[in-house]
Amino acid sequence: MLPTSIRWRLPLSYALIALLATLALGVVLLTTLRGYYAQREYDHLWDNAQAIRDTVSKMYLYQWPNDQIGSQLRSLAFLSQARVRILNGDGDILVDSGEGRELSTIALSYDAQYVASPHVLYQIDKPGLPAISGQVIVGPQQADEVIWESAIDIAPHLILEPPLLSEDMEFDRRLFMAVAGTPYGFGLNSNRDKLFPERSNQVVETPLFDNADHLIGYVQLSDGPAYGTEIVNGVARALIGAGVLAVLLAVAVGWFISRQISAPLLLLADATRRMADGDLAARVALRREDEFGLLAGSFNHMANRVESTVVTLRRFVADAAHELHTPLTALHANLELAATDEDDSQRLTFVQRAQEQLKRLEGMTNSLLDLSKLEAGEIPHERKSVNLNTLVTQVSEWYASRAEQAGLSFQFDVPQAAIVAQVNEIQLRRVMGNLLDNAIKFTPENGVIRAGLRREAKSILIWVQDTGIGIPTEDLPYLFNRFRRGRNAAAYPGSGLGLAIIKAIVEGHGGQVWVESSPQGTRFSLHLPVAT
Repeated sequence: MLPTSIRWRLPLSYALIALLATLALGVVLLTTLRGYYAQREYDHLWDNAQAIRDTVSKMYLYQWPNDQIGSQLRSLAFLSQARVRILNGDGDILVDSGEGRELSTIALSYDAQYVASPHVLYQIDKPGLPAISGQVIVGPQQADEVIWESAIDIAPHLILEPPLLSEDMEFDRRLFMAVAGTPYGFGLNSNRDKLFPERSNQVVETPLFDNADHLIGYVQLSDGPAYGTEIVNGVARALIGAGVLAVLLAVAVGWFISRQISAPLLLLADATRRMADGDLAARVALRREDEFGLLAGSFNHMANRVESTVVTLRRFVADAAHELHTPLTALHANLELAATDEDDSQRLTFVQRAQEQLKRLEGMTNSLLDLSKLEAGEIPHERKSVNLNTLVTQVSEWYASRAEQAGLSFQFDVPQAAIVAQVNEIQLRRVMGNLLDNAIKFTPENGVIRAGLRREAKSILIWVQDTGIGIPTEDLPYLFNRFRRGRNAAAYPGSGLGLAIIKAIVEGHGGQVWVESSPQGTRFSLHLPVAT
């Protein structure tokens, strides 16, 4: 069963891949080498079989006896390093040379009837050899054997004198060239023990005909030299060593890489566990430029958002409980008084006060619901091209009548050229309404309220300015938080949610909102992106 840890599974996987790759390479390489050398073995047997067939055909043509043919075959078997057999047409063995590697001499026989007078049969002349050179005299009607000890050294330097060989005996020269020449680069040498210790299992047969093209039998060569056995075995041993080394290297590399991979993952797992245990300040201290660094950065960003959300929710719950406590207490007291007071007019007054507190609670809960939906993105921002000149003018005209009733002067500045933006018209009307409503509420009688619209280089500016009571400087950074109001606004009705809603809507449009205030008044500015 494989271990579950990536620190072990990755090295084992690498080792398995290296092992499979080595096995595949070994199978392909050894199969190719074995096929190549098998073809060389076959070619060696086939070429020697052709040369020996021609020689044996001449022997049968001159009616040599089988024992003399056998003596010749043993020499040919030695030179070709193969077993030579003469088979009849039924496949029975007529002559068998035995295994060529077991022979230690070469015997060449000639029937004296083809020699008119004594001639020099052979002459050996090889520099560096001891006194081997000499001659054998062969007379008429005499058969003799010419035997070379150390034939492996002598055969490549054999020189047959022309006086010995008639035209009919030229096949002997061809024989030495084809057989003793050892095709494909395998020369004979003096170390017989090292000459092809491994033998091939291939068998070659070639038909043997007489001069009338009648089938005499077959020349069969087998037990030839296995050319590439040592090479193939050496390559196999090298592949085994290379495979072991490759597996060890793969394990080492896999272990190193697994450490590189698992270390940041363990850091992430530890930070996640700490956050699950309630440590919202848990972060991953990882500075890398790869995917793990990106993952750590995303995790830290997520943790920041989670921490901020949880802290905000906790503060929201505390603030909501505090804000809701006041109207609920007043509602409870008014209802109790209405239930116990016997004076009908007083009871009616208490009921009216309770209804006012209910309306306050209803407005607060609706604002909370709208704000939560805006921040969660549950309210779709369906935007379209809106003429802001018309929107600002219509909203300003409606609040201008309220300002006049409150004894305030209302002014608005809208350019003649149309300014168009991609906005949600309903939400933007709500923003303008909230700002103008606050301006009217916090501005004393005879004050001035101004609203305007202007196109800037990279944005569209909407502003609302008043000459009201102003906002204390220390409250400005927190003014757009939930339930946060200026400390000088306690005597004025409100829930402290209007500006938070304004901020959520403007930022949902990709814009910004900020406030500037002094004892002489307050100015709210909205910057919206230009329509594209």
